[in-house]
Amino acid sequence: MAILLWQRSARSQHEANAARFIESSVVAPKSPVAQRTSTTTADTRRTTADARRPATNVSEPGIGARAAARIARAFDDVATRAGLGDARKLAVSLCAATVAISAWVALDAGALAATAASVACLSAACFVISVRMQRRRLSIVQQLPTLLDGIVRLVTLGNSVPAAFQASLQTTEAPLRECMDRISRAMRAGIEIDRAFGQVAELYGVREFEFVGSVLRLSVKYGGRADVMLERMSLFMRDLEQAERELVAMSAETRMSAWVLAVLPLAIGGFLIASNPTYFGAMWADSTGRALIYVAFGLQMAGGYMLYRLTRLRS
Repeated sequence: MAILLWQRSARSQHEANAARFIESSVVAPKSPVAQRTSTTTADTRRTTADARRPATNVSEPGIGARAAARIARAFDDVATRAGLGDARKLAVSLCAATVAISAWVALDAGALAATAASVACLSAACFVISVRMQRRRLSIVQQLPTLLDGIVRLVTLGNSVPAAFQASLQTTEAPLRECMDRISRAMRAGIEIDRAFGQVAELYGVREFEFVGSVLRLSVKYGGRADVMLERMSLFMRDLEQAERELVAMSAETRMSAWVLAVLPLAIGGFLIASNPTYFGAMWADSTGRALIYVAFGLQMAGGYMLYRLTRLRS
């Protein structure tokens, strides 16, 4: 974490230096009289602002507040990407369920079992949210070629690209409609179309939005046959989706084997602990048995990660 923070600070410093250099190179140098006048005006404004500023000092938020804000924003983005509605209600419900289950397990089996139950609940929740995010992204990618076909038809009939885009939004269904509404609101706020598509692509994890935004921006700014480019992009997306489906179908047996190999040891261990807790308690009380449990848990985690890497379809 320290190395990551150091790299981030170094990158931020480098970007700030580059921006300062570009600004100093682009801005035309002022004459000495203009510089003296601007300096005097700036000093006068600063003095007036200091005089009008109230005596109370408002401290900036600390590191903890900024970290909490980033975590809350990340959780909101995850909830939006998964289509779960209000993120705060989801977090409160998840925490309440985890605490209730952990307390019930702690009263029945002890603190160690309660910790394991908490980890299991959080892992199950993360798995469900991840699956929902993947399905929602797949639905968006499947609906995107249909939207492009509608834009191509309207452009062919003589409409402009922005007008065709706004007209195609009326026939779009969820979950793509939510993404298009965000893009439409960003464009009404004055954001360029490629940046609006880029923001939505980063939020929902759909890179295809970036390509569509680039094509639309080029057509709006420089002209050209945007309908031809969008039609080719729609065909390419359909071919890519078909190839992904074929790859998923061919690797189904391998992925199912990986799931069985990863879940079977955990299921057997959980059954033994639940059916005969004294056996596990005696093993945990012994130093050698505790070391074996740690080694088994580490091997299980390493094996699960290796199986995940072997069966992962996206690099």
